[in-house]
Amino acid sequence: MTTDPRGRRDGREPLASAEQLNQAISALGIDGGDGPPMPRAKALGVLLFCVEMLCMFDGDRLDAAEIRAGYLNMALMAGMVISDEQMPAGTVFPACEVTAELYDEVSFVFGRMIEHRLTSTLLDLEEMAPPAEPGVISIGQPLVSWLRAVCAIAPLVNAGEAPRTDILKAAKTAKKHAAEARQHLAHLIKAASG
Repeated sequence: MTTDPRGRRDGREPLASAEQLNQAISALGIDGGDGPPMPRAKALGVLLFCVEMLCMFDGDRLDAAEIRAGYLNMALMAGMVISDEQMPAGTVFPACEVTAELYDEVSFVFGRMIEHRLTSTLLDLEEMAPPAEPGVISIGQPLVSWLRAVCAIAPLVNAGEAPRTDILKAAKTAKKHAAEARQHLAHLIKAASG
């Protein structure tokens, strides 16, 4: 069973309010019309789509290194905050390079962000999947199984010295889901060939 990474710890306030999220959406030129502002969760989803769409359409291959640098700068800042280092509010390091000394702060946050992105995508696919119908070729089943395999080991990426028992459990779970994915692919090939 996939652990749902979404949600805040009990008692923690959201990092952004509904008003802030709606203002960010408006700053991107998206007009909500005359209706009331979106609730926080919906505004968060709209903003997430907008940012991902901007990266997809505005991010040229030549920009990839700079985009990654900006992303890692924010991961560095978040990692330093997690490490209890005092950071002035709103500080960003646009020219800061990720050195060996700073790698731990960056790798922890970067690993967690990748894990969250993969697991959230998997859960969205599972929750939106249509019911299976006999005789209908399902493209989604192999994809979901491969994502389950990847998500089983994703928490161990950049986790430091994980206990061998955790590594073994994650590897066995990933192997099981990979076997399911191969089986789904075999069915898909057979169905598409017939």
